Amino acid sequence: MRALCLTLFLSVSFNLFSQITVTVENTPLRAALKKIEQVSDYKFFYNEKLAGLDQPVSFNVSNATIEQTLQKVLAGKELTYRMEKDNVVVLLQKEAVNQKTKTITGTIVDEKGETVIGASIAVKGTTLGTITNVDGEYTLANVPEDAQITISFIGYKTLEFKAGDRALSKVTLKEDSEMLDEVVVVGYGVQRKRDVTTSISSMKASELTAPVSSVDQALVGKMAGVQVTQPNGIPGGGLSIKVRGSGSITAGTDLLYVVDGFPMSNEAGSGTGQNVSPLSSINMNDIESIEVLKDASAAAIYGSRGANGVVIITTKQGKEGKNLKPTVQYDGYAGFQQRTKKIDMLDAYEYAWLSYDGHNNAYLDLLASKGIEGSIDDSNEVRNQKLGNKPDVINQAYLLPPEIMPYINGKTGLTNTDWQDEVMRTGLVTSHNLSLSGGNKAARYFISGNYMKEQGIVIGSDFEQMGARGKVDANYKRFTFGTNLSFNYSVYNIVPTEDRYKEETIVASALAMSPVMPVYNADGSYNFDQWNWQYRHPQIINPVALANEKEDQMKRYRFMGNVYGEYELYKNLKFKTSFGVDFNSYSRSYYRPSTLPTSLDRLPPSVPEGSKRDKNMLNWIWENTLSYTTTIKGVHNLSAIAGWSAQKESVNTSLIAGNGYPNDLVHTMNAASAITSWSATAYEWSLLSALARVQYSYKGKYLLSAAMRADGSSRFGKNNRWGMFPSASAGWYISEEDFMKDIKWLSSLKLRASYGISGNFNIGNYEYYATLQEDNYVFGKGDGALSSGLRPATAGNPDLGWEKTAMFNLGLEIGLFNMLTLELDLYNSNTTDMLLNVPVVEFSGFSTVPMNIGKVNNKGVEFAISTTNTWGDFTWNNRFNISANRNEVKDLGGADEMITTSESVTFITKVGEPIGNYYTLVTDGVFANQAEIDNSQNPDKSQRKYAHVNGAKPGDFRFKDMDGNMEIDENDRTITGNYMPDFTYGFSTELKYKWFDLSVALQGVQGNKIANIFRRYIDNMEGGNNCQADALNRWQSENNPGNGQVIRANRSATGMNGTTSTWHIEDGSYLRIKNITFGYTLPKSWLTNAGISRARVYFSTQNPFTFTKYSGYNPEVNMKGNSLTPGLDYGTYPLSKSFVFGLNVTF
Repeated sequence: MRALCLTLFLSVSFNLFSQITVTVENTPLRAALKKIEQVSDYKFFYNEKLAGLDQPVSFNVSNATIEQTLQKVLAGKELTYRMEKDNVVVLLQKEAVNQKTKTITGTIVDEKGETVIGASIAVKGTTLGTITNVDGEYTLANVPEDAQITISFIGYKTLEFKAGDRALSKVTLKEDSEMLDEVVVVGYGVQRKRDVTTSISSMKASELTAPVSSVDQALVGKMAGVQVTQPNGIPGGGLSIKVRGSGSITAGTDLLYVVDGFPMSNEAGSGTGQNVSPLSSINMNDIESIEVLKDASAAAIYGSRGANGVVIITTKQGKEGKNLKPTVQYDGYAGFQQRTKKIDMLDAYEYAWLSYDGHNNAYLDLLASKGIEGSIDDSNEVRNQKLGNKPDVINQAYLLPPEIMPYINGKTGLTNTDWQDEVMRTGLVTSHNLSLSGGNKAARYFISGNYMKEQGIVIGSDFEQMGARGKVDANYKRFTFGTNLSFNYSVYNIVPTEDRYKEETIVASALAMSPVMPVYNADGSYNFDQWNWQYRHPQIINPVALANEKEDQMKRYRFMGNVYGEYELYKNLKFKTSFGVDFNSYSRSYYRPSTLPTSLDRLPPSVPEGSKRDKNMLNWIWENTLSYTTTIKGVHNLSAIAGWSAQKESVNTSLIAGNGYPNDLVHTMNAASAITSWSATAYEWSLLSALARVQYSYKGKYLLSAAMRADGSSRFGKNNRWGMFPSASAGWYISEEDFMKDIKWLSSLKLRASYGISGNFNIGNYEYYATLQEDNYVFGKGDGALSSGLRPATAGNPDLGWEKTAMFNLGLEIGLFNMLTLELDLYNSNTTDMLLNVPVVEFSGFSTVPMNIGKVNNKGVEFAISTTNTWGDFTWNNRFNISANRNEVKDLGGADEMITTSESVTFITKVGEPIGNYYTLVTDGVFANQAEIDNSQNPDKSQRKYAHVNGAKPGDFRFKDMDGNMEIDENDRTITGNYMPDFTYGFSTELKYKWFDLSVALQGVQGNKIANIFRRYIDNMEGGNNCQADALNRWQSENNPGNGQVIRANRSATGMNGTTSTWHIEDGSYLRIKNITFGYTLPKSWLTNAGISRARVYFSTQNPFTFTKYSGYNPEVNMKGNSLTPGLDYGTYPLSKSFVFGLNVTF
């Protein structure tokens, strides 16, 4: 219906355009024809050698037809004209009217057999020409029989034929490697790739073919210096993207996403207690290109938000064709996904023996400490008797759980539950996208709709979304205007996975659950025996019951829209205004039914609990710019832009929770009989900016660019609210110099350098304020009375300002043999005025005050290489990139180090070292025997071979003595690794032969460490939780020491076995085959009768293979995710591997 209305509108417009009103005074004929074109819908074609084109003409017409107008224009001249269809007017010499001409017709396709819309067909040396329609077809009349025909299209090599060549009936255009990435988006405009003087990585729509659920997943491993990590496999969950390392300690390190010119807020992906991908609402099939601005010079145009890098996403728009006939395209796939890895855990019999040894060792250690003799053959009654406890006492670590004894006695056919298999499944995935696009010279449109559903691999979890986008651009005379609207509705069914099992997380509970426990009782009800297990065993609720019975659903509504208008004030001088809105609404409902036990009700039924959380975000931006482009004497190219921008975001949240539901029939909050918690918040920020940029090139060889942005933010103190962010860059196209022309093997050689300053305003909205907090006071005599009141909470700082990042970048681009491209970047970045909480004197009433002090340096190298090879019908393309970044803290405001602790892991941020190093003890194997224990306790420390560990026994961890006193304590902690990798890399290859295509992509990370702190639960050898399979190599006796690295079983750990150490720090290096796709494009001859221009079927697999030594599910895990405490794994949602069949059809 929208397309029909647009067609009717344009039809009426064309009728209006046919009436011509124009006044021309003493103007050359060719210029007069241009004026007629400007005020009408007619186009003139003529041979440049026609006589009289430069003769002056004068005429005046009002509401005249084209015939009436030309009668006045050509009066007294030896010229005539011929009208063609599509409002084409061919100007001819009168004596040439009888010249022999012909009409040529044909079809233009690309190498894939797809029709090329808008390809240009012209008679060489004349202005006679046409373009292909939506079916790739063209017709060109009045072509001289001896003419030369040129056929061209942006990004393809221009071809030339004689007018009588039969090959004109079907022409295949081949891609021009020098023009493929001809234009890139640089922020507030576009620029030819060859003219770019900053560090930018770019991907086009043709490279975004992997069937993934969000845009950020498609970037993995594709760009040098851009590290994309997927910390968990939650359906619809967000990814982490870092550009050139981490430049901040306490301020945010999120980069800026700009979608069709709209700078998105970091809050967009922050739901109600659940982070999601801020890009998941953007349909992959709608994207035209993605650019990542990596250096400060490129990002400085975005000022205070560019320090961490900028990702610019441009969506597709309709393309000019012969008329408004749409191109219809369908893209869809369906398949399934599974976990990428299963952790090797003990089975029921192996677990029983571990538990048996653990309880026995706890018993023997306790007896030894009391000087009592005993044996592992002692019954529980005897054990209680020897240790002075009553016979009915059961919750002691030295007692043997009766549940394990049948396994110890060798009974077969017992319960042997694989809890990983019970909570995980094969999930179905499907995606469908339908788009319509088209347009003509006056208007272009693109409309799409999409639906996707992803069934999570953990039971109870899934993600479903649907959306629509409409984009219309139109122009009338000097006006250009348009709008881009999108709506997305998403549903997330959530199961908790990102924490230890005590938080009722499903995956962690499954790994910790004893395999001797069944999922169901004999009557089919859920088994909750482990929740009520004694003998000092962890009490865990059946994770299958938790996943199936709990309800936790979050809905997201998102509307993004912008409208713009542009007017050409003067030739090449344009004013543009745009207004955009991004509205996000999250609503999350939670219900815990009576069918699950609680700490009060150890067996169901229990008291149900529920909650309702809402969050609404409105972000708007208004921008106005003035741009100018010109070319002077054909060698000086100048472009400039200046403008201002205003942006504001408002957020409000609410929470209400209750219990006491009478039954499980009604789950909404109105059924709760008691409200247990409630809250509401509101906050906002605003930004006012001015910007300017100038770009200049001389003969395409010497390139200069300079930009400036000034930002004023509500987040900073009144004394330091404005920040200035300048940048400059230069480039030299060496291969364009005359002395390089004879080097045939060198396709291109460009040297570029840039310097810029960008800022970081990712701090709290009210950090600079002195705030108040609720507190209680006692008033009156004696004991007094308790009264509520307020107290100062933060000191505030009116001088609080921006973190600033200054970066210098040197780049070299080389093209060889028209098939090989190399790109090298070296950069050095310094972040100053870092936001740190600085300790202050206690009598001030505060412990810290936020201040701008501190400095961090990032330096690195990026290298990329690509090749394009074609041999007949065979094409082979390759891309490889590798990058390394080194991070170093230069200053902490006078302090030498900052020590922080998260989840029992200590981190140190120290001057001269990277941010967020692990700071732990270093294990040195295990004490193999009593002799080693005795040696560690030798009073003469010079005789010690092993450092003393207090309370250690044979089979316990040894540790390296780092301070030289041969006593192990916290002073022996040292830096034991960092989550930042030594280098990252990616490789992709694509092979095409006739109708077949095969692509493979891989990516890898080398040298990073992960704090697998969940091993404190599932690899502690205590015999309470289930344990990883390396327990089979544990120390069992002096004669059976295992592999010398795994401690003994002990339900009451001795020594320092439970202390975080390098036992928990693992190598996170990995190589992942990211995608393999095999496709077949059906021959066009099979499709013509069905009205299909292209059809392709394919099979694709995502994440099929991962090679790593990491023992957890995912070597990209990062549970906390901040700069000071990165790389924690306390249980996480596993990544999935998918297998799908897909179809691409174009009508």
